[in-house]
Amino acid sequence: MAEAPPSGGPAQTGPQEPSPTRMGGMTTVEMNDFLAGAWIAHVACITPAGEPYVVPSWYWWDGVAFWLLPRMQSAWAHYLAANPRVSLVVDEPAPPIRKVVCQGTAVIVEAAVGPFLADGRMSIWNQIGGQHMAPRYLGAEAAKYRETVNVEPCWSIKVIPYSLKTWQGLGWAARYKHPELHATVRDQQVTPTYYG
Repeated sequence: MAEAPPSGGPAQTGPQEPSPTRMGGMTTVEMNDFLAGAWIAHVACITPAGEPYVVPSWYWWDGVAFWLLPRMQSAWAHYLAANPRVSLVVDEPAPPIRKVVCQGTAVIVEAAVGPFLADGRMSIWNQIGGQHMAPRYLGAEAAKYRETVNVEPCWSIKVIPYSLKTWQGLGWAARYKHPELHATVRDQQVTPTYYG
């Protein structure tokens, strides 16, 4: 929840603009705010031959887990069904260059079902697609898009993270730096050490 501004004016609601100068890991609020954007997740899984396989995908972050809705014939859905180890990255290409890196376990909630189940209930992927994904990615075009595809079977896959790492800003985390390569006093000459 956004804090009321000190001036006593109305509180702001909705996503907050990220600070262009802040650097480091995101807070939970910042991460949730970022993941609510219309970014593309890059999902990595393992093929039956043991090869890495990466695919771009829409996603929905529910505050605890990522939801992915591949089409019935999507190879990566079958890969995740056979081997639930999964990683995914959501990032932005321009400053403040925020990113979330997830390692997790893929749980198959629905395996290639239609928009409505045999008992008449709406499938989970249909609910998530209609309420969260399509409006976020397509805006006013969401209903039109869904009319053309909402007869095809899809999967509902829930990625439960066991590791979430976040970052924002242009600087490097301290663990990547070699202190001996950086001057500690202004104008001090540094003799570089060459690696490799």
